[in-house]
Amino acid sequence: LPQNCVLSLAIDGSDKWIGTGEGGLAKFDDTNWIVYDTSNSELPDNYIRTLAIDGSNIWIGTWNGLAKFDDTNWIVYDTTNSGLPDNSVTSLTLDYSNIWIGTGEGGGLAKFDGTDWMYYETSNSGLPSNQAVSITIDENNNKWIGTYGSGIAKFDNTNWTVYNTSNSGLPDDEVLAVAVEGDNIWA
Repeated sequence: LPQNCVLSLAIDGSDKWIGTGEGGLAKFDDTNWIVYDTSNSELPDNYIRTLAIDGSNIWIGTWNGLAKFDDTNWIVYDTTNSGLPDNSVTSLTLDYSNIWIGTGEGGGLAKFDGTDWMYYETSNSGLPSNQAVSITIDENNNKWIGTYGSGIAKFDNTNWTVYNTSNSGLPDDEVLAVAVEGDNIWA
């Protein structure tokens, strides 16, 4: 393990992927460790905030862009070569055909289907904050987006519903993590 500060985990079969706070990305197969960082790979940053697994690909959200790695090849997406609205990637999740990307420095939420990018921010959607720091998807394909300071937004691919301290039982409007358990949303 390249560093004790672990920020993200993903498991793919016997492989454990570990994102660290400045040590890059580690892969552990229960026996061997492989560490990927900016000195030995195309990883855009050693600060790994979030991970998501899509078949044979691992998606890596860093403070300096988004990387996709298939255990051989790297593809890096950033604001200069893609529709990524901000390089500070704070959350990732997958639905049936898209990767959803939350950003933490004001870029909002992006959706990427492998070809086309779409982004949602306060000026073009019901997203209550452009700091989309956590995201999960429920069994009905609703996206639940935790924001920094503006509560949780539910997006059903058409409509937005915002839950915050003034209209729900949410105890704080800073929602750094969201998860689904059956019909419950945990924040």
